[in-house]
Amino acid sequence: MTKLTKIVATLGPATETAEVMEKLINAGMDVARFNTKHGTPEWHLERIHRVKAVAKKLGKSVAVLLDLQGPEIRINTKDGASFDLKAGDTAKFVSTPAGDREMNIPANVIEALQIGDTVSTDDGACEYKVIEKDETSATVQSVVDITVKHRKTMNTPGIVIDMPSLIENDLIQLDNMTDDDIDFVGLSFVRDTKDIAILRDELKKRNLHTDIVAKIENQSALDNLDEIIEASDAVMVARGDLAVEVPFEGLAHYQKMIIEKCRTAGKPVITATQMLKSMTSDPRPTRAEVSDVANAIYDGTDAVMLSEETTIGKYPVECVETQARIAAYNEPFSASDLWDWADLGDTSAITFAAFSLLDFSKKDIDLVVCFTASGATARQLSRFRPDIKIKALTYNRSAYNKLSLVYGVEPVLVTDETFIYSSELDIVNNLKANKIVEVGQKVLITAGLSEKVAGRKTDSLLLVEIK
Repeated sequence: MTKLTKIVATLGPATETAEVMEKLINAGMDVARFNTKHGTPEWHLERIHRVKAVAKKLGKSVAVLLDLQGPEIRINTKDGASFDLKAGDTAKFVSTPAGDREMNIPANVIEALQIGDTVSTDDGACEYKVIEKDETSATVQSVVDITVKHRKTMNTPGIVIDMPSLIENDLIQLDNMTDDDIDFVGLSFVRDTKDIAILRDELKKRNLHTDIVAKIENQSALDNLDEIIEASDAVMVARGDLAVEVPFEGLAHYQKMIIEKCRTAGKPVITATQMLKSMTSDPRPTRAEVSDVANAIYDGTDAVMLSEETTIGKYPVECVETQARIAAYNEPFSASDLWDWADLGDTSAITFAAFSLLDFSKKDIDLVVCFTASGATARQLSRFRPDIKIKALTYNRSAYNKLSLVYGVEPVLVTDETFIYSSELDIVNNLKANKIVEVGQKVLITAGLSEKVAGRKTDSLLLVEIK
C-alpha cells in the first residue's frame, strides 16, 4: 500500500549513518528534521549533506527541515546533577549560579515571575508554585513528588516574558547554511507575525530562500493563529510545549482547529510530538499511539512527525514503517468529500474544476499529473485531500524539495528541454517517454498551454487515457 501522508523524521545519533538514512527513506521518510537544540552546527551540516547525497542516489525527493531552538528556557542545576523533591518541598529558581536544590534560569524570567504563579519543567512532569520572591530568586514549592533534571525546559503558562524570537545559536546555525542545504526552517515559540518577519529578515541577510515553518506551541500563537498561518509557509502543531502552555484537555481541539485552518489556507501542516514515543524502546506501538497517528490523518494533516523515536530510539526504521502502514490503511477512509470544501478561499478555477471532476469520476481516475513551476498548483490540489497520488512535475529544484512536505504529492524533477510542449499530444508523449504514466491509466493533467514559456500559468485541464 502506498501512503499519501508525509513523514518527518528527526535525525540523531541513532540515524546519522548513510546506511540508516537510506533505510529511513525507503521506509517512507519524506522530510529529514534537524533539531538544533542538540548538536553543533558542524554536526548538523555534515549530516544534512549526507542525507541529501543518499536521497540523490536513490532518486527521491527528501526535504531538510532545520528546526531552530528559539527563546527556550532551560534550567541548570548544580554540577549538572539531578535532585528529588517531595510534594510540598521547596526549591529555588535563581539568576545566580545554582546551589543545592536550586535551578539557574535567566534573570528576566525571575523578574517576570509573581507569587502565586504556577510553572513547570521537563515537559510538565515537574510542577511548582511560586511562594516567595526577591530580585535574584523565586522560591517555589513542588506540587507533586518529582526529580529535577539538568537542562530540562521550563514552561511559564500565561506569563509574558520579554525574550527575543531568535537566540545567538539560531543565527550561528543559519550562518552555516545555503539554499542547497535546507528547504524549511522551523521557528520555535512563535508569538505573532513580528517573530516571522524577524526570521525572514535574517534569512534575507544570508541570501536564504527557505520556507518558514511556524511552530504553534503557546497561547500567544493561538491568539494570533490566522495571521501566523498567512505570514508563514507551513505550520507545525508542536504538541509537546503546547500541551504544557495551555490546558492539556484542549489539545485535540486545537490540533483539529489548526489543521483545518491550514488546509483552508493551502499551507502544509505537520502534527508532531510523542506520536510513537513507546517505540523509542519497544518494537511495537501502543494502541493509543496507533489511534493518535490515524486521527491526525483523519484530521487532514499533511505530515506526521517523529522526534526521539528516530534520534535516540532503538527502532527508528520500524517507527517510519509503522507510521507509513497506519497512513496507507486509513487514508482511503479519510479523504474529504469535495463539496464539503467548496467554500475554500483562494482556489483557482482549474484546481477546483480538477477535483470536481475527480469527485464526479470517483475511482475512474488513476493519477493526477500537475505541471508546476513554484509548487503552488500542487499545493492547491493537495488541500482537497484526494485519495490518489498527485505527480508534480517541476524544473525548480527548490519547489521539488519543498513539495516533499505536501500531502499526496510526489515531486518529479524535470528539465525545460525534456518538457517543452505546445499541445495535448506533446504532453502525453513526454509523460510516456519519461515513464511518468503507464499505458492503460486514466490520468487527469493540469498544465499551462496558452503561454510557451517556463512558469506559464496553469490554464488547462486534460483527462486522457494513456494508450
